[in-house]
Amino acid sequence: MFKHLITGLLGLALIAPAFAGTAAEDIQIIDPWAREVPPGLTTSAGFLGMKNTGDKEHRLVGAESSNTGMVELHTHINDNGVMRMRPVEDIPVAPGGTTTLQPGGYHLMLMMIKEPLKAAGKMPITLIFEDGSKKDIEAEVRHFSMEKMNHMKMKH
Repeated sequence: MFKHLITGLLGLALIAPAFAGTAAEDIQIIDPWAREVPPGLTTSAGFLGMKNTGDKEHRLVGAESSNTGMVELHTHINDNGVMRMRPVEDIPVAPGGTTTLQPGGYHLMLMMIKEPLKAAGKMPITLIFEDGSKKDIEAEVRHFSMEKMNHMKMKH
């Protein structure tokens, strides 16, 4: 009897990870949006919040969209007083925490856009996490001007 109990407990320990949630299940997406671009431009940016409802850190490691040729994860850095965009390998989301992709910080660089992004439209994006899980979202396309961005910077 004791041998069967030990065997059963070992079996449960081996399959327990299969019942753990994936990163895509643990991450809630908050207010996804993409910047409208004028006709002829093929590069934009995507923004959103990622809330980790799980108990371990997750990382966004990539993204893709049927409306782009490429999506990269980017951040802004201050290079001797000049703000520059740089690609990053991943974007961490702490357990119980929220990571925000926003103008002037982490963002999705949407490149080689196939169909123009017009305000009030939708942009399909698939987020890819460290465990290989994916989450499909639709980002609302919004008008966003440098004037708005400068106003936001002044508030911080």
